[in-house]
Amino acid sequence: MDLLRHGQLFSLASIVICLAVAVVNAAWSSRQFAFLHRSHHRLPDLVNVHCDNVHRRCISTTSHPSSSRNADQSNDNVPRTPIAFRNESSFVLAGDIGTNIPLRQSPSSPHALLSPPRCIPDPYAWMRDESRADPKVLSHLHAESEYTRRMTRHLDSLRDELYREFLYGMEETDHTAPVAEGHYWYYSKYEEGVGYPIYCRAPRKSHDFYPPAGLRRDPSLPSLSLLPGEEVYLNVPEIAQNQTYLAVGTIAVSKTQEYVAYTLDEMGGETCHFYVRHISSGEEWVLYDDDHGSHKKLLEGYGAVVWDEESMGIFYVTMDETHRPHWVYYRRLFRLDGSYVERTERQHDELLLEEQDKRFNVHIEKTFDGKYLLISSSSSEASEVHYLDLRPRYVTGRPIATDLACIARRRNKVLYRVAHCKGYWLVLTNQGGSPNLSLMACPVGIEENWNQVVLQTTGNAVFDGGHHRSLDGIKVFDPSSDNTGGFSSPYAFGVATGREDGLPRVWILEFHEDEQVLRSSSDSSPLVATKFTRLEFAEAAFNVGIGAFNRDPTLPYVVVDYDSLVTPLSNIAVPLSNPSDLDARRLLKEKEVPGYEKKLYACERTTVSSRDGKTDIPISLVFRRDVLHHHAGNSSGIPIHLYGYGSYGSSIEASFRATRLPLLNRGVVFAIAHVRGGGEMGRPWYEDAKYLCKIKSFNDFVDVARWLTGDNVETSESSLGNDSAYDAHWYGITTAAKLSCEGRSAGGLLIGAAINQAPHLFRAAILGVPFVDVLCTMIDATLPLTIAEWEEWGNPNEEHYFQYIKSYSPINNVRHGQIYPACLLTGGLYDPRVQYWEPAKFAAQLRHCVSKDSGNVLLMVDMDAGHFVGNDRYKHLRELSFDYAFLLDELGLV
Repeated sequence: MDLLRHGQLFSLASIVICLAVAVVNAAWSSRQFAFLHRSHHRLPDLVNVHCDNVHRRCISTTSHPSSSRNADQSNDNVPRTPIAFRNESSFVLAGDIGTNIPLRQSPSSPHALLSPPRCIPDPYAWMRDESRADPKVLSHLHAESEYTRRMTRHLDSLRDELYREFLYGMEETDHTAPVAEGHYWYYSKYEEGVGYPIYCRAPRKSHDFYPPAGLRRDPSLPSLSLLPGEEVYLNVPEIAQNQTYLAVGTIAVSKTQEYVAYTLDEMGGETCHFYVRHISSGEEWVLYDDDHGSHKKLLEGYGAVVWDEESMGIFYVTMDETHRPHWVYYRRLFRLDGSYVERTERQHDELLLEEQDKRFNVHIEKTFDGKYLLISSSSSEASEVHYLDLRPRYVTGRPIATDLACIARRRNKVLYRVAHCKGYWLVLTNQGGSPNLSLMACPVGIEENWNQVVLQTTGNAVFDGGHHRSLDGIKVFDPSSDNTGGFSSPYAFGVATGREDGLPRVWILEFHEDEQVLRSSSDSSPLVATKFTRLEFAEAAFNVGIGAFNRDPTLPYVVVDYDSLVTPLSNIAVPLSNPSDLDARRLLKEKEVPGYEKKLYACERTTVSSRDGKTDIPISLVFRRDVLHHHAGNSSGIPIHLYGYGSYGSSIEASFRATRLPLLNRGVVFAIAHVRGGGEMGRPWYEDAKYLCKIKSFNDFVDVARWLTGDNVETSESSLGNDSAYDAHWYGITTAAKLSCEGRSAGGLLIGAAINQAPHLFRAAILGVPFVDVLCTMIDATLPLTIAEWEEWGNPNEEHYFQYIKSYSPINNVRHGQIYPACLLTGGLYDPRVQYWEPAKFAAQLRHCVSKDSGNVLLMVDMDAGHFVGNDRYKHLRELSFDYAFLLDELGLV
């Protein structure tokens, strides 16, 4: 007899092992013994259920108890709560099951597997359907969404009102700042009423360094063109016709600027199809795995695409069965005469690299100067970079892979990434165990020794990897004298991004080659920085970075994106030669927000001490000034919406969002808790809340909530940060009845753990595509991301991590009989990151466990999307209006 779980077969020996475990651990409850009596091959027959004829859903006839916060279920006009069937004999095995299929741990792990294995109750395992086609599961998901719609139908007019406010606060007909690349200005534009962007370009004169100022759509030009000679090189609205979901992965223009290669995710599962288009003629080619025979299969892969130097072929990445990018291929697309090469067999594509270690993902990109292809293999804790010189013309029949070189082989706990700087590699690395990444250099082709890049005037490392300053990335600009009208260029400029004082930062470096070092046998790098300038801005807290608006490394300026909680986004050209001169900066575009008056709003940044008193947790808050002024005259609490994430070293920046204005204008303070596990205070902030320290993220979030509500804090000064006199007015400023919280994905884990730890602190919670079934997911190596993320959360198949992960996994720690806040959970049917069944199972578990006096548990699953909403901006606003209406209703602001 075999045991079937989620399509995985386990032998009878596994059952015997589980029985042995149960005998040893006599304290296990009768529910955990129930697996001995389960039906092994299918769901048990459903008994005592009522099947709705409209939706063919299965609903228990046992009514959910009514409460003051839940609608009276006895009212015929109120929808019946969809109570999911619980299979109490369903379980998951963690630990050594006597087989390597599925994988139980990484071969390099030093920790022992659980032996005998542990059985984890999984009563809602039937919701997992990887085919997304099981009628029972789909009916249940439809029933959940219908229940949510009916329970919130009194908010329809509010949702419409919020949606209109979102539209009022945006320029529906808009464009991005034109970006110089080669002979063209590149930009995208939106048309009113159209959800997707249109990608355009227009001719650029060789000495036009800056786009025309004050650009407006010109009614005299065809189709409201932005610039003369405008041509559309990718019309996403046309592509999106008749699509229920569409997200553009990558758009890559060839070096000759004749072709554009692009990738599309057309399901939400983050598996992309590949397309190539001749821009001038509009001729387009769909890329297939195999063009031979009558049944063509579309080429599928990861979204990244890189053109070769001659615009004759592309490099691309495909994924394995767990959605892990791990193969890098080259495909020749065009012959020398420009004709398209029809593919006849898939194996004609050349395999450049295969990443066999399942902890590692592969990523491809060009260096900023376009000279090298970089292939990065990386996990959370180690990396390896190969490079390929794109400049040689490849001889037919000669394998490209023979020219692939490795900068440094992977080493445990050593991370690095590189940028090219005129014959040198700039290496960003934690080599030597530095808490943050330092900046080193080595000549291309001589990569054995990396040396610190120092500031020539002091001899000190510009980025030493210490705690005070973190380094995230660097782009190298090489303006020539021809391009800058006589500007005297140094060897090159480096534009570095990172963090300092808890804020994102941008630094400009001038690089020179030190001839004395070149002639000596010194261990110092011959590439030195002669100047090192941090960009400064007027506001005390802000968000700044560089990104898509920099495509040409020969320009004399870098475009930085700047905003704050109260300042809309601006694209600012900063001259590389004198970055400190504020008058020399040029505003390329400022985001227009109709009706927005900045003077009405304010933002602050404060800190709260953690419960052990050793860590200051930063908080960013944005609010209307009159709301805070009004509160000073009375003792009623201010409504606060608290947002958090706290994983993977990702930072939630203090950036502007016009969509927050409807909340702020109704008296809500929007707060961001920058908890440990994120990257706000550098990499140590992240490292301090992973593995067996992950609970610190949840504690930080709860500590912030307790401070804001004045809950269980003896004195306000005991929980204030460093500047208590300034921060005191925020202590106890709200109440639990006026505090809501939100997080998405791993942020949903944060919220799930927080409401389990302190359910009384929150009135409402939004958990977007939440990672809440941590234990079961991280046991199962067949799921996307699991193996790679054993280096993030730990592997619960191992004794070392099992009990710790079990202690915080939200679905395993819902508190029986406790009053919980109202919860809105969302999911996407095709989500490969957080499977749809996680929010579905958590919603069912909450309803099963919590007190009847708890708030409503609502679930919405988008049946046409994945982890993200896609590129349709109007759909995003509709979903946001749904979320905000829920919040405002729960906070009593309707």
